[in-house]
Order: sequence, then structure tokens, then C-alpha cells
Amino acid sequence: MVALDGRSTRARPLGVALIVIVGLLNFHVPHFLLERAASPGDTSTGLELVFVANLLCALVAAAAIWRHRGWGWWLGLVIVGVSFALYVAQETVGLPGLPQSWWEPSRIVSVAVEVLFILVAWTRVIAPQTKARTSARA
Repeated sequence: MVALDGRSTRARPLGVALIVIVGLLNFHVPHFLLERAASPGDTSTGLELVFVANLLCALVAAAAIWRHRGWGWWLGLVIVGVSFALYVAQETVGLPGLPQSWWEPSRIVSVAVEVLFILVAWTRVIAPQTKARTSARA
């Protein structure tokens, strides 16, 4: 399907689905809710709040993308960047309460979905804005 402005209308629902998946995969639901019980001296509570904030921001971005708000795509790109930075930090220096395993399947899927979101956002937001700027200068 093609919208009136010539862009595909499939990008919007795809972007919504991808950013929600990114938020959910990075939330570590099985680890935080099922695998362990919080101990009194647990230092990962702050980290859990970061992952909850990441999930909530992903939902806000999804709603904004669905409602044709351009800033939703940019928020999604920020979320993808933060998610990837958290993944690299978890695997290199380690994050409290999370195992270091570069090849954990859910993390690999998350990185793949993040790359897909970047590609969709590029075709939907970044490339058209770059093209508009270059044509305005000419």
C-alpha cells in the first residue's frame, strides 16, 4: 500500500511492532520476575528501573509512531541506542544481577530487531528528511 505522499503505509505498523518487541526483549522479564527473588542488599533495583523506563518509553514511541508523530521514530531510535548500549555494557563490564553471555538467544534476537527498526526508521524518517534538506539547499 502507498500513502498519498508516496511512502509505504506498512512502515508505521512495522515500526510500532518492532519498537514494542525491542522494549519487551530488553525488559528481561524472565530474569527479573521469574528467576530470582530480591534480596535486601540487591543493587540491581536501579537497573530494573532503567529497563522499566526503557519499556515504557518504547510504548510511548509506539503510540507516537501509530499516531503519525515524527518524534516517535526519533524516540524509538534513542531507545534502540540505549538498548544496544545496555547490551554491550552487560556483556563487557557486566550489569548487576544479569549474566554475561554474548550469545544469549533473546539478546541476539533483540539486536536483530533493533537493526530492523533502524532500517525502517531510516526509510521512513531519516532519509526523507535528508532528501528534503538537500533539495531545499539547491
